[in-house]
Amino acid sequence: MLGSLKMSVRGIRSEMGLSQSELAGLAGIGSRAIQSYEQGWRQPSPMVERMLLLLVMGHRNGGALSRFRCWTQKKCSSDVREKCIAYVTRQGHLCWFLTGTMCEGQRQSSWSDKLRLCLDCGFMRRLLRPARARS
Repeated sequence: MLGSLKMSVRGIRSEMGLSQSELAGLAGIGSRAIQSYEQGWRQPSPMVERMLLLLVMGHRNGGALSRFRCWTQKKCSSDVREKCIAYVTRQGHLCWFLTGTMCEGQRQSSWSDKLRLCLDCGFMRRLLRPARARS
């Protein structure tokens, strides 16, 4: 499982129609790492979790991904927006990825803490919904 996300590495790979080697190549890791995640021998590192989430979001949303603006949906104040790299770079679909451990202008103690907040966020859940479920 990726964090508390009800999505497995095998599930992501299957949904994307990739072999272990192909997913490993896209994620920039070895195919044995993918195998060990799928077998439950190891858990993905925070960086691998981020890459897998980014890959599955891209797969599900394609070119429409850039139309997502977290600051609009979350109604962030101008103070929060000024501190947010996602706003400054106009990459609202990457708020969870670009802001490290920041969430709504507040630093979290770790990526795991930030990921828990992100996975509870309606904006991120929308990004992770399969395209057919958004219609």
